[in-house]
Amino acid sequence: MSAPIAGPSGTPLLGNTLALRKNPTAYLLQLQKEYGDLVQIHLGWIPIILVFHPDQVRQILVENHKSFIKSRGTRLTELVLGKGLLTIEGKDHRRQRKLIQPAFQKRRIEGYAPFIQDACSNLLAGWKDGDIIDLHRNMMRLALVIASRSLFDADVESDAPHIGRALDRSMQDFNRVVSHPLGRYLVKLPTPAGLRFRAARKDLDRIIYRIIKERKANPEDRGDFLSILFSAADEEGGMTEKQIRDEAMTIFLAGHETTANALSWSLYLVSKHPQFEARLQEELQGLSVIKPDSTLPLTEALFAESMRMYPPVWALGREAIEPVEIGGHTFKTGTTFLLSPYVTHRDSRFWDAPNDFRPGRWLEPDLLQHPRFRYFPFGGGPRICIGEPFAWMEGKMALAAILRDWSFEIQEEPPVREKPLVTLRPEFGIHARLKRR
Repeated sequence: MSAPIAGPSGTPLLGNTLALRKNPTAYLLQLQKEYGDLVQIHLGWIPIILVFHPDQVRQILVENHKSFIKSRGTRLTELVLGKGLLTIEGKDHRRQRKLIQPAFQKRRIEGYAPFIQDACSNLLAGWKDGDIIDLHRNMMRLALVIASRSLFDADVESDAPHIGRALDRSMQDFNRVVSHPLGRYLVKLPTPAGLRFRAARKDLDRIIYRIIKERKANPEDRGDFLSILFSAADEEGGMTEKQIRDEAMTIFLAGHETTANALSWSLYLVSKHPQFEARLQEELQGLSVIKPDSTLPLTEALFAESMRMYPPVWALGREAIEPVEIGGHTFKTGTTFLLSPYVTHRDSRFWDAPNDFRPGRWLEPDLLQHPRFRYFPFGGGPRICIGEPFAWMEGKMALAAILRDWSFEIQEEPPVREKPLVTLRPEFGIHARLKRR
């Protein structure tokens, strides 16, 4: 580094690990306030550079993206996801993304709309006025059904409990594993974390390989993601079964987990703000059929504001593969950087009243005049989330279908609070009393 980067002192051997584990998002907010846009912490003996300014985020994700690979923590997700788009690098990533891209073209995505409509209708048909439900658990189930039908043309609703438990197991120790310098070895040894990771992968593999096997017996194009994977080929040939498994697992798990969280926080926020909810009702009244092209600016604003305040992916990691200059400082090869949408989305330099729920800000005509990377819930640059267009369509359509007919009285016991794991989940769920409109 050309000059030392300020940061908090730590304890011998552990560094700042315990403080980060205790409350990651609050700790990062505190560090940004105390030390500025570049902060150095240590996980064990490994230095980590925290990056908070939108311009520096842009440097890493866009301008100098070839100088970075995914961080050690992100690479650990390979233990469950395999070598899919999230974890592979370089020419392998470029090839796989090119092969998969047709599945997320506008025409294909709009073709998934009936699956979203059916999944919402089936979920809501089981709700009863006055019942208390866990909104997060319901949104996980909804997103799971949508993902399985639209991506694989398969029905895995009966597997939902197994998938949920597998995800819970794999996420349970993730922060602990990631923040440990020897985390990769901890999950490969017969430690509790290692056993949970391997059990989760075994359960998920059983479901994904079953779907692949069923499809191979009847491989015609069904207009879904799996059809693209089976037909994808270039001068190097098609995908192996292992590649298909890894890409299917990545899109399936990453897609439904993040969308479910975004929907959950959206329903929580609108329920806590009755004035906005009343305006939203005016937009949704009389809307008999919800389509991908339905004009619903307030619904879209709700989804956008939810992902500003509670970005499903609250932190992104990158590792430098060559010396780089960020924010006027030079960093050596191997330096790990941590970017946090959660922190940057709440920076008062770039957002008015950043801690307030203000969906109306997304209707302002000058919104895009601000720094581009003050808002990056889907990442950015060549590795931006490939499923972003699908997530926006799913979010808008699902929220409209739910909020047109239902409102929620949030129960504060257990308390609603965030739990930053791989994604930003509500720690105890979001319990609410159903109220039919």
